[in-house]
Amino acid sequence: PVNLRALHCVFEAQNGQRCRELFSKADGQLKIEGETLSSLDYNVIGYCMESASDTVRSIEIVGCQLTAEGLDMIAQKLTPMKNVKILNMRRGDFNQKEKLLALKNLLHKLPNLESLHLVNCFRDSEDSAWGYWMLLGELLKQTSHLQFLSLSHNSIGAEGMEALCAASSNFS
Repeated sequence: PVNLRALHCVFEAQNGQRCRELFSKADGQLKIEGETLSSLDYNVIGYCMESASDTVRSIEIVGCQLTAEGLDMIAQKLTPMKNVKILNMRRGDFNQKEKLLALKNLLHKLPNLESLHLVNCFRDSEDSAWGYWMLLGELLKQTSHLQFLSLSHNSIGAEGMEALCAASSNFS
């Protein structure tokens, strides 16, 4: 997979063709791991995602500190994306409301999303609130192409699971 350092090199050269070649060689996969992402990083990711939108197939964000604004900036460039993985998300500047808003924006901007992994991202006691998972369930109802959802290692709780199950009627 393509990493953040490679994206920075392409961004500095402002070479969209090189970005497409980079993703083609990596089978369209982007993996960002263990980073505290800055606004420059979000701009770099956005530029490269936009430049190579026809070759990027999946993005995996692992153990990164994200902000709601940053995730929204990336989501704006992910429209053709079918596979998104966000694993071990560090708290960053998120609070419960901002997480939901960022996720809502992400889902609305990914009309073709087939696979969503949100693993070990919602671990705090406020994340297990029933209303939060109910709203997430309602958002998931609006994603018509979603075939796979992983929410493992999250603080869902019994009420949260009940809310998600009520929303899962459109999943096969």
